[in-house]
Amino acid sequence: MTITTQRIATEVATRTAREYLRVSKGRNRSTKSTRDQHADNLAAEMDHGPWTWGQPYEDTGSASKYARKVRDDFEKLLGDIKSSAFGEPGDVLVLWEVSRLARETGRGVELIDACEAGGYLIHITSHERTYNPQNYQDRHSLISGINDAEKEARLLSARTLRGLNSAAREGRPQGQVPFGYRRDYEVVDGRPRPVAQYPDPETGPLVRELYERVAGVNGKLPEPIYAISKDWEERGVIGKNGKTFTPQSLRSMLIRPANAGLRKHNDALVPEQWEGWTPIISRELFDRVQRLLADPSRRKYTGAHIQHVLSMTLRCDVCGGYMAVMTRNKNGEKVALGYQCHPHGHVWIPKEETDRIIIGDLEATDPVTGEPKPELGVILTYLSAPHRVARLSQRPAGGPEQDEATVELGRLRGELEVLEAAPAPKTARASLRHTAAMEELETDITALEAKLAALTAPDPLAGILPDDPEADLIAWWKSADVQRQRAVAALLLTPELLGQVRVKRSPVKRNAAPVTERLEWVTAN
Repeated sequence: MTITTQRIATEVATRTAREYLRVSKGRNRSTKSTRDQHADNLAAEMDHGPWTWGQPYEDTGSASKYARKVRDDFEKLLGDIKSSAFGEPGDVLVLWEVSRLARETGRGVELIDACEAGGYLIHITSHERTYNPQNYQDRHSLISGINDAEKEARLLSARTLRGLNSAAREGRPQGQVPFGYRRDYEVVDGRPRPVAQYPDPETGPLVRELYERVAGVNGKLPEPIYAISKDWEERGVIGKNGKTFTPQSLRSMLIRPANAGLRKHNDALVPEQWEGWTPIISRELFDRVQRLLADPSRRKYTGAHIQHVLSMTLRCDVCGGYMAVMTRNKNGEKVALGYQCHPHGHVWIPKEETDRIIIGDLEATDPVTGEPKPELGVILTYLSAPHRVARLSQRPAGGPEQDEATVELGRLRGELEVLEAAPAPKTARASLRHTAAMEELETDITALEAKLAALTAPDPLAGILPDDPEADLIAWWKSADVQRQRAVAALLLTPELLGQVRVKRSPVKRNAAPVTERLEWVTAN
């Protein structure tokens, strides 16, 4: 053996190989499938090695762009390759087949680029070949394989959608029977086939009750999902599995489009909805609940524990945490009631003066005459404006902004339909442009749909304040319970309306600074 041959043999022997193992399905099949991939990869070493095997990367889930589950180890693999933590130049990424890597051309090319920059090789066991991304022909072969995998994934998605659309037009339900529904079957070719679905007279009303309680209909306040879960448990309400409903299972029920006779494909509502169905709830109620669930600042106003209007609505300016009512004692006696930073105790501010400034005092009297002299704070001043109820309770009328958004949404949807119906691109570069264009349109459509929903949604206060447009809101506030007062205060004290109120630390000792100087109103503008 010559010196050169010996050096090459030594370099090959010191290469490290790390596998990326992925299966689309979980449960029992996943372990066996990854084990089979690993066995085939080990066998490939005899012809293409020798390799020293490093720690593998392993995921369970689809590599398609339509996948809902994040592939954690794929992201780790990509990060390791980019940061050189994968290994030394010349080390090998081993895949059972190229579709294991990605069925989205953009992500696959990103990883190939990273391997090229890091000097790593890619071995595809099913191809019986090791590729060098720095070689133009090898790079083309890898990208073409990923492009073909993406094409198959999109073709399968299109076929699935056509089948579901056909079933929807014929009123044939798919999948498992959702809680709250019943289903009729008929025997076709010796097998039972679903032909109709309708609300179950026993469980259907429970589903409707859930939506109405979360949304707060008929003048009632929205209820937290946790409280409904406990109530159903006490009432003995159980699911098809014989178990009680957890808050998580109730939330899953709330986002199920089938309850409104709707359906989704790849997490997006599709035009062809179920024909011949009698939905459990209306589309309007379903959309209303989705907006509530999507609001990260959603409050829970119901419960006997609520005693103070501004508690858990004011914010600490130091940490951003909520302020709760706390009593200060001295020598065993109550000294003062105030709002204190709930998580950490950063700040404290007297409650009575704070309430007077932010809310007002309807029981105040003239210190000289003793006659009633109500004081209106920021909230009551806002509510005392003429015709406030009429404006808050109305659904926004279609204006230029709404009309423009509607037209633009129609245009974008039309462009997306043209791209979806277009023949598959023949080259990797064209496929990348095609995919990027579709993703950009989908992103713009999602943003416009959200904007249009906000433009046409009624004000959240409409479900709490009285329906009478001539109602005296000051009198209503005076007679309302604390839960409703807190609901209004929490909705008004936001950056988009009156401003989020943050309590600053007192610049002098013993919180002696005036309350007005310690309240900061943070607005969205």
